[in-house]
Amino acid sequence: MAQVEMRNLQKCWGRSVAVDGVSLTVENGEFVAILGPSGCGKSTTLFMLSGVYQPTGGEILFDGAVVNEVEARDRNVGIVFQSYALYPNMTVLQNILFPLRFQKAPDADTRARQMADLVQVGDLLDRRPSQLSGGQQQRVALARALVKRPNLLLLDEPLSNLDATLRLTMRAEIRRITRELGVTTILVTHDQLEATTMADRVICMKDGRIEQAGRAEDLYLRPETLFVAGFIGSPPMDLIPGSVVNGRLVADAPALSVNHDGPVTLGIRPEMLKPAEAGLPVTVLHVEAMGRETLYSVDSALGHLRFLEATTRPRWREGERLYLDFDPGEVLVFDRDGQRLPGATARLEAPAHA
Repeated sequence: MAQVEMRNLQKCWGRSVAVDGVSLTVENGEFVAILGPSGCGKSTTLFMLSGVYQPTGGEILFDGAVVNEVEARDRNVGIVFQSYALYPNMTVLQNILFPLRFQKAPDADTRARQMADLVQVGDLLDRRPSQLSGGQQQRVALARALVKRPNLLLLDEPLSNLDATLRLTMRAEIRRITRELGVTTILVTHDQLEATTMADRVICMKDGRIEQAGRAEDLYLRPETLFVAGFIGSPPMDLIPGSVVNGRLVADAPALSVNHDGPVTLGIRPEMLKPAEAGLPVTVLHVEAMGRETLYSVDSALGHLRFLEATTRPRWREGERLYLDFDPGEVLVFDRDGQRLPGATARLEAPAHA
């Protein structure tokens, strides 16, 4: 297992910058998820770590040693691809054994069978990929990546081809297996649920750069930028743009005081807005039952908002009016550049009453 470090890592394709100065350390045995939309540079970063792509600039270090010039086959990195990439003419056992073909390990067959048992395909060793379900193929791909005892395991959108039930199962299985083996793991995904449920730490990327790195709950509750605030969370954070003059948000609403002047965006999670006897008047536009929760879309003087209630039966219908209030400490304030302003708060000065 290895500590992995990226120092000012860059990758350009001609004049197009895919990765722009990424610096990150992944500790030995840590499970990190790189999360972001398509085109943000997350897969390019993964392929530089694997040795498939050569960095344009910066350094990659494994356990303190620079590996930029080390060939992919010599980095001892295991990779699981979105497409599984199993050899159709080989059996499950032969696929798992494939990475060991040049190692001449006397215990290769034993290791392959032990790994097959670990990922729970030990009873499928004589089958070919065409005879396996998607989940079984994913398990075989994982066993093949791990059988050579890699320093680093890279997972490139590994669950995107599975249905919802299998994704749930495989999220838990991958986490169990990587913990059991203690292997340093980097997952690349656009799915925030995968990232937040599987990883010890989440790295959110945009336009080739790291927007924020931290625990999932930190990115959710304390996003450092507007991008992270809008990208993390389902439903996403309510964002209210405006300008503060003399401590007041310029809007046709009950007076909102903000302890920061200038253009701002206020952000609040839908579950933080609470029905109240007094507060911000809203009109229900749409009601969406979501099992144990109900999501309301409402219109207000601050614009369209969403709020969540932990109830299976909606209390309001479309067209009905009510008041919403919030804890000032739950409101985040972002400046004109989309950076969160620590210590800035917003509150209703004179809430409307029924």
